[in-house]
Amino acid sequence: MLPRVPLAGRPARRIWWWWTCRRFGAELAIDATVGGGLYIPHPYGIVVGACTIGCDVTILQNVTIGTRGSDDVGRATIGDGTYLAAGAVILGPVRIGAGARIGANAVVLGDVAAGEAAVGVPARTVRSARNADLYLK
Repeated sequence: MLPRVPLAGRPARRIWWWWTCRRFGAELAIDATVGGGLYIPHPYGIVVGACTIGCDVTILQNVTIGTRGSDDVGRATIGDGTYLAAGAVILGPVRIGAGARIGANAVVLGDVAAGEAAVGVPARTVRSARNADLYLK
Protein backbone atom coordinates (compact mmCIF):
# COMPACT_ATOMS: atom_id res chain seq x y z
CA MET A 1 0.00 0.00 0.00
CA LEU A 2 2.65 2.56 0.99
CA PRO A 3 4.84 2.12 -2.12
CA ARG A 4 1.92 3.21 -4.31
CA VAL A 5 1.84 6.72 -2.81
CA PRO A 6 3.63 9.05 -5.25
CA LEU A 7 6.98 10.47 -4.09
CA ALA A 8 6.45 9.77 -0.37
CA GLY A 9 5.68 6.06 -0.70
CA ARG A 10 9.19 4.61 -0.73
CA PRO A 11 10.52 6.72 2.18
CA ALA A 12 7.32 6.07 4.16
CA ARG A 13 7.76 2.33 3.61
CA ARG A 14 11.33 2.48 4.97
CA ILE A 15 10.24 4.49 8.02
CA TRP A 16 7.42 2.02 8.70
CA TRP A 17 9.89 -0.92 8.40
CA TRP A 18 12.37 0.75 10.77
CA TRP A 19 9.64 1.51 13.34
CA THR A 20 8.31 -2.07 13.33
CA CYS A 21 11.83 -3.49 13.75
CA ARG A 22 12.46 -1.26 16.76
CA ARG A 23 9.02 -1.78 18.28
CA PHE A 24 8.71 -5.54 17.96
CA GLY A 25 12.33 -6.75 18.05
CA ALA A 26 11.87 -8.68 14.81
CA GLU A 27 12.69 -7.93 11.21
CA LEU A 28 10.51 -8.92 8.30
CA ALA A 29 12.01 -7.93 4.96
CA ILE A 30 10.00 -5.61 2.77
CA ASP A 31 10.14 -8.05 -0.14
CA ALA A 32 9.11 -11.14 1.86
CA THR A 33 5.86 -12.76 0.72
CA VAL A 34 3.77 -14.10 3.60
CA GLY A 35 0.65 -16.26 3.34
CA GLY A 36 -2.27 -16.05 5.73
CA GLY A 37 -2.24 -17.54 9.21
CA LEU A 38 1.40 -16.83 10.08
CA TYR A 39 1.75 -17.54 13.82
CA ILE A 40 4.63 -16.03 15.81
CA PRO A 41 3.97 -16.59 19.54
CA HIS A 42 7.26 -15.03 20.72
CA PRO A 43 8.27 -12.35 18.20
CA TYR A 44 11.79 -11.63 19.44
CA GLY A 45 15.04 -11.96 17.54
CA ILE A 46 13.35 -13.11 14.34
CA VAL A 47 14.98 -12.11 11.05
CA VAL A 48 13.09 -12.97 7.87
CA GLY A 49 14.82 -11.96 4.66
CA ALA A 50 13.53 -12.14 1.11
CA CYS A 51 11.54 -15.37 1.04
CA THR A 52 8.12 -16.86 0.39
CA ILE A 53 6.22 -18.15 3.42
CA GLY A 54 3.10 -20.25 2.93
CA CYS A 55 -0.11 -20.35 4.95
CA ASP A 56 -0.42 -21.48 8.59
CA VAL A 57 3.33 -21.41 9.32
CA THR A 58 4.58 -21.22 12.92
CA ILE A 59 7.83 -19.37 13.65
CA LEU A 60 9.28 -19.35 17.16
CA GLN A 61 11.84 -16.92 18.62
CA ASN A 62 15.34 -16.35 17.19
CA VAL A 63 14.59 -17.88 13.78
CA THR A 64 16.62 -16.58 10.84
CA ILE A 65 15.68 -16.97 7.18
CA GLY A 66 18.24 -15.46 4.84
CA THR A 67 20.91 -15.94 2.20
CA ARG A 68 24.35 -17.49 2.39
CA GLY A 69 25.93 -14.63 0.49
CA SER A 70 25.48 -11.98 -2.13
CA ASP A 71 25.83 -14.53 -4.95
CA ASP A 72 22.71 -16.52 -3.95
CA VAL A 73 20.18 -16.77 -6.75
CA GLY A 74 16.60 -17.26 -5.66
CA ARG A 75 14.95 -17.16 -2.27
CA ALA A 76 13.84 -19.59 0.41
CA THR A 77 10.37 -21.06 0.10
CA ILE A 78 8.60 -22.23 3.25
CA GLY A 79 5.61 -24.52 2.58
CA ASP A 80 2.15 -24.43 4.15
CA GLY A 81 1.80 -25.71 7.72
CA THR A 82 5.54 -25.70 8.44
CA TYR A 83 6.85 -25.44 12.02
CA LEU A 84 10.15 -23.62 12.62
CA ALA A 85 11.39 -24.23 16.19
CA ALA A 86 13.40 -21.76 18.28
CA GLY A 87 16.75 -20.75 16.85
CA ALA A 88 16.32 -22.46 13.48
CA VAL A 89 18.38 -21.01 10.64
CA ILE A 90 17.38 -21.41 6.99
CA LEU A 91 20.04 -20.21 4.57
CA GLY A 92 20.00 -19.97 0.80
CA PRO A 93 17.41 -20.72 -1.87
CA VAL A 94 16.05 -23.84 -0.17
CA ARG A 95 12.56 -25.32 -0.33
CA ILE A 96 10.89 -26.49 2.87
CA GLY A 97 7.94 -28.72 1.97
CA ALA A 98 4.41 -28.43 3.33
CA GLY A 99 3.99 -29.79 6.84
CA ALA A 100 7.72 -30.05 7.50
CA ARG A 101 9.18 -29.46 10.96
CA ILE A 102 12.53 -27.82 11.57
CA GLY A 103 14.04 -28.58 14.99
CA ALA A 104 15.47 -26.12 17.48
CA ASN A 105 18.82 -24.61 16.43
CA ALA A 106 18.87 -26.61 13.17
CA VAL A 107 20.82 -25.05 10.31
CA VAL A 108 19.04 -25.88 7.05
CA LEU A 109 21.26 -25.59 3.97
CA GLY A 110 19.34 -27.92 1.64
CA ASP A 111 15.80 -28.81 0.71
CA VAL A 112 13.49 -30.57 3.18
CA ALA A 113 10.71 -32.72 1.72
CA ALA A 114 7.06 -32.26 2.63
CA GLY A 115 6.11 -33.90 5.91
CA GLU A 116 9.73 -34.49 6.97
CA ALA A 117 11.57 -33.29 10.07
CA ALA A 118 15.08 -31.82 10.02
CA VAL A 119 17.41 -31.44 13.01
CA GLY A 120 21.08 -30.77 13.64
CA VAL A 121 23.92 -28.67 12.28
CA PRO A 122 23.82 -28.96 9.32
CA ALA A 123 20.23 -30.18 9.33
CA ARG A 124 19.47 -33.74 8.30
CA THR A 125 16.13 -35.48 7.90
CA VAL A 126 15.35 -37.83 10.79
CA ARG A 127 11.83 -39.19 10.22
CA SER A 128 8.46 -38.08 8.98
CA ALA A 129 7.00 -35.10 10.86
CA ARG A 130 4.28 -37.25 12.44
CA ASN A 131 6.90 -39.32 14.28
CA ALA A 132 9.35 -36.50 14.93
CA ASP A 133 7.88 -35.25 18.21
CA LEU A 134 10.46 -37.31 20.10
CA TYR A 135 13.27 -35.41 18.35
CA LEU A 136 11.77 -31.93 18.53
CA LYS A 137 10.99 -31.73 22.27
